[in-house]
Amino acid sequence: MQSKHIWILMALAGAAIAGCTNQKTASTPAATTEPVVASASAAASPSGAQLWADNCSRCHNIRPPQSYNDAQWEAVVMHMRQRANLTGPEQREITRFLQASH
Repeated sequence: MQSKHIWILMALAGAAIAGCTNQKTASTPAATTEPVVASASAAASPSGAQLWADNCSRCHNIRPPQSYNDAQWEAVVMHMRQRANLTGPEQREITRFLQASH
C-alpha cells in the first residue's frame, strides 16, 4: 500500500514539474489567481498523472515513464484501455502524461 502512495506522489511531482515550464511569473496579477483556476479544473477531471497512478497500479506495478518511447507508450495505453475500461479522454490524458514525462 505504501509503494502505491510513493508512485502517486512521484507521478504528481512529475506532472507538477512538467507544468512549471509554462507558468507566469509571480509578479503578474494573473499568476496569483491562476493556480486556483487550475486546481478547480483538476478536481473536475483528473490529470494524466493521477489517472495513470490510479488505474495502472490497480493490477500491476506501473512502469516509470522512461520505460518506453512515445510510440510504445501509445500502443501500451491503447492496449490497456480495454483491459482497464478507460474512456477515450482518459487514454489520451495518460498517453500525453507518459510521453511528456520521459
